[in-house]
Amino acid sequence: MKVNRRWLKVFLFTLVVAFICGSVIILTTSKNPLTAIRWFCLGPVSNTYFLGNMLSGSIPLVLTGLAAVIAFSAGTFNLGLEGQLYFATFCATIVALHLEGLVRSFSIPLILFVAFIVGGLAAAFSGVLKILFRVDELLSSFLIGQALIYIADYFLNGPFRDPFAGLSASKYISGSMMFSKILPPSDLHSGVFVAIAISVVVYFVLRFSNLGYQIKVTGSNHDFAHYGGIKVHWVWLVALFLSGGMAGLGGTIDVLGVHGRMMKGFSFGYGFNGIAVALIARNNPISVIPSALLFSYLEVGAQVSSIMADVTPEVSKIVQATIFYLITAESLADFLIGKKVAAHGR
Repeated sequence: MKVNRRWLKVFLFTLVVAFICGSVIILTTSKNPLTAIRWFCLGPVSNTYFLGNMLSGSIPLVLTGLAAVIAFSAGTFNLGLEGQLYFATFCATIVALHLEGLVRSFSIPLILFVAFIVGGLAAAFSGVLKILFRVDELLSSFLIGQALIYIADYFLNGPFRDPFAGLSASKYISGSMMFSKILPPSDLHSGVFVAIAISVVVYFVLRFSNLGYQIKVTGSNHDFAHYGGIKVHWVWLVALFLSGGMAGLGGTIDVLGVHGRMMKGFSFGYGFNGIAVALIARNNPISVIPSALLFSYLEVGAQVSSIMADVTPEVSKIVQATIFYLITAESLADFLIGKKVAAHGR
């Protein structure tokens, strides 16, 4: 609980500083700064449409955040989340296009299962390279992930492209396989409950299961884990597989809930933002949820203020960067919040 209280204090402090930075930027760039700041801060909760879009945008970030949490907890680094998400979503979309006519209760779990397996195998391959050839998984996961993006784009531009679409995209998935909408006409869908449920499951697995214990011990000190009888290589493989699987679920749930088909570049950096979400959450699966909501809040706030005022949407990236640097700076937190409080988190 002490760690959670410290995290909350750092989180709230950083949030205040970040919004101050965002307000300063808007004041210096907008011709009508008060209106722009009002829409930036209150726009995401000003009506059900913007609120629903904010909640919907947080769903893939929750899952990619969980993906990063699992990898980091095991002492591995999965920088290929973007590619794993993208390629797994593409494969799941192709499967979905061939499942028309099947009952909803069977087709949706099958599509998600395919996404999880494909994403998991893509990530686990980096673990195999690490174990057999001592290839740094940080580099291999990133490079393999980038390659998978280009492979998926090739098929979207070629054999699986919808000839009637004005962009590189697959055909639409049957409406019977889509998640039901919540708060229409916003993008919020029932996949939000899946993301919350997965967060809770990951939390209990990491904290109370034997696998979670092995992951944490391996992440803390893999030499100690090895001498303690833990199969470190197996833990690395499982952690990377689960990490890639979570990323695959994030992209596929977004397609089944929002887009209805796989489009080139649909993920908007979900994988890399998921890493930031995990770091902000301090590798706590439950804290991933508010961290993802914060990132989505800033995105929607910038979009609303760009529509209602003259603010560029890129202002959200500056505020996100401010939050990321402040909340991950241990020494700065020690100085600004108090050494005694910060010490409890270590």
